[in-house]
Amino acid sequence: MESKPLYVYPFNVEGLTDSFSNRLDIKFKEFANKFSPKKDEEELLTVEETIAFLKCSKQALWNWRKNGILPSYRLGNRVYYRKSDIFAKLIKQE
Repeated sequence: MESKPLYVYPFNVEGLTDSFSNRLDIKFKEFANKFSPKKDEEELLTVEETIAFLKCSKQALWNWRKNGILPSYRLGNRVYYRKSDIFAKLIKQE
């Protein structure tokens, strides 16, 4: 059996960690931008999307809407919730 030579390449640990942390920072910023509410674009969620987002029951969402806890918007027969209102309410916790 023929043996193959072993090549050892020198590397800089500090350079690797800097490169890794820079890539991690970029990925984190991309992730944060993806889920942060946009000021120029308000995203409206349907009732089903809001239930999935908040992980609550349909009855709880209806009670929050009727009691004025979570503002809703109607377009025709459909009810929508603004994502920025949901975030504001979760942060404020009145």
